[in-house]
Amino acid sequence: MLKKFMLASVCVLVWCQAMVGQTAIKTRHGYRFINHTHKPGDTHPQPGESARISVDVWAGKIRMSSSRENPGGMYEFNMPADADSAYVPPLADALRLMVQGDSATIFQPVDTLMRNFLPPKAQKEKEIRFEVVLREIVTKSAKAQAAQAAVLYANTIETRVQSTNTAYKAGSLNDRITQRPSGLKMMVEALGEGKPLKKGEAVQLHYFGILSDGTPFDNSYARREPLGVPAGVGQMIPGFDEGIMQLKHGGKAYLFIPAALGYGATGFGTNIPPDADLVFYIEIL
Repeated sequence: MLKKFMLASVCVLVWCQAMVGQTAIKTRHGYRFINHTHKPGDTHPQPGESARISVDVWAGKIRMSSSRENPGGMYEFNMPADADSAYVPPLADALRLMVQGDSATIFQPVDTLMRNFLPPKAQKEKEIRFEVVLREIVTKSAKAQAAQAAVLYANTIETRVQSTNTAYKAGSLNDRITQRPSGLKMMVEALGEGKPLKKGEAVQLHYFGILSDGTPFDNSYARREPLGVPAGVGQMIPGFDEGIMQLKHGGKAYLFIPAALGYGATGFGTNIPPDADLVFYIEIL
């Protein structure tokens, strides 16, 4: 705890030193903004494009969130199409004034609603501070190509999952299946590298889920967005939670989850009927 406090204090000190002598300007929508680098060029992210950024969000000395928790340490921000809407996010205003490689700070005043979400030690803060670096601009055409590639990859994953499920039901994978005491069955493609996942550790993963009869019900690949979840703390169904905890970062596995470790006798929504056995393919990033 002391080390974390000291690290946060050092970060704030470095930030304060960097701010000395720099002049803030007002953005189009009234946010206070400081560009620390002023990289050459005039290509700014435009509406409909995306900006890949590194960003830390601070309330005083408390870091509220950080892109370093995401795969690759970045966050992809979609530039809003309507620049004159009633509310424009601070990051949108900041990025319109930045070019690739720029580092900047933008401040958002804390209103009554926002204050409800601040931690107790930050309740008196008057501003939220965004420390942002513009790493890459993703054009509309690049986004379209990436979306098409994601659909093709999702289709490839579905084909593999369906094929594996067919082989599983035929009994031809029995020598590769591990059954755990809970009843969860797993087929590990890759264990992953590094230390085992810790309970509560924030992980990012992709998944493709089907019913045992082959009906798909959900997947993260088509959305092009991994699922972020704390490992093994009960936010997911028991079989999914248990399966995650058997892997490391980079791990890949099929989970064959009996209904008792899934959604049980009630099912879930319209896609998962009562007493449904589930099959997942998961990739821990």
